[in-house]
Amino acid sequence: MKNASVYLLTGLIALSFFACQKGSDLSSSTSNTPPPAGAFIKSSHLKGTLKGSLKQDSTYYLDGDMIVNAKDSFGVSPGVKIIATGNYRIEIAGTLISNGTDAKPITFSVKDPGTAYANLGLTGYWGGILVDSTAKYVSIKFTHINYTGGPDATGSAQASIDVEGSQSYDAGAKIIFEDNWMFGGIDDGVHLAGNITCSVKRNVMQRLGGPDGDLFNIKAGAHGDIAYNYIWSSANSGIKLNTGKKVLTPQTKWNIYNNTFINGNWRKVGELSSAILIDQFAAANIYNNVIVGCRNGINITSKADVNNCKYGNNLIYMYDAKVDSFTNMPYVTGSKGTPQTTDKIAVGLTACATVFTNWDKDITIDLLDNNIPSLKSVSPAIGTGTTSASVTFYSIGTAMTLNSDMGAYPNDGTGNKHLPTTKPVQ
Repeated sequence: MKNASVYLLTGLIALSFFACQKGSDLSSSTSNTPPPAGAFIKSSHLKGTLKGSLKQDSTYYLDGDMIVNAKDSFGVSPGVKIIATGNYRIEIAGTLISNGTDAKPITFSVKDPGTAYANLGLTGYWGGILVDSTAKYVSIKFTHINYTGGPDATGSAQASIDVEGSQSYDAGAKIIFEDNWMFGGIDDGVHLAGNITCSVKRNVMQRLGGPDGDLFNIKAGAHGDIAYNYIWSSANSGIKLNTGKKVLTPQTKWNIYNNTFINGNWRKVGELSSAILIDQFAAANIYNNVIVGCRNGINITSKADVNNCKYGNNLIYMYDAKVDSFTNMPYVTGSKGTPQTTDKIAVGLTACATVFTNWDKDITIDLLDNNIPSLKSVSPAIGTGTTSASVTFYSIGTAMTLNSDMGAYPNDGTGNKHLPTTKPVQ
């Protein structure tokens, strides 16, 4: 879906990862945090080339494509609402800081959310946030991003968050995407490409993609930690990794742990789709994930860097026991991934209903998220995760290690603090 992929891959020439730490040595990285974005932008109508900050608790209108140049910063203060009045996007070549708080989140939405909700999956309404190859730093926290996917100049739907390019700044841009909510986009939710280091944690990702679109589509050397995310009803794969068909460095390599996937991958017709797909020389550590009611579980293809894919202690409960060439496979048949003795694998509605406080068995009408993904007191996900897997974490964003409870919502309260809502916050 991304036209930029071809030229991006040809530009990736260096394999240089940031220093990483293990387990208890993990700490949040603040050394690359940029200064505040600067003076307040005076107009409430945003378009053209801009820099500066938006004032707390204020409403702004995106009235045209907006661009932040390479040496400039754009800051969005807590409580801000940005309403897209048409199919416009925000392009970041410098620094973006959209850091809300739990009490005062930031919201990006559209002028008629009722119509957008009524047309879920049929059309996109604005172009989302595009971060280009010269970006210095991106931090998005406690931010709602709704109803993206408006077409670009070629007619292709645009991702909600799209980072494109072979970043050279400090051996790769820093991307922090934590504690956010995303709903109703028509294509990829978060698309990450290039030699970038990322922290993707504790997000609530709901009903992204139309008939296609991966929820997290990660490629071309991006690397980092993706953990404690709630992923409901992705159109295609929930998390998809690949490096490239020809250019194999820098490698796409991620830690994928303690995520919760529910009722995903059913809208993609005519080809395999999975909760987790590792492909094209990508590698991953995959532990403590909960996958319930998804079309398929884990697919580590023969094109992946199979020797460097480590996995176990995943709960994979299939909707139905019927297995054909496209559906209901905990590990996709014919792939290099195989069930582990530490996994929890089961099939059928009865098994699926044992995991969460409430599981919505209706996978065909995916308009209302009625799931409550906290764990039942007798959930098979409790105490069956691993805390001792050999995982090297990346020193960026919030430090989070493996939990003995599987999924995004461990009972000790250290995971995702945000339960999903039936409709997005506007």
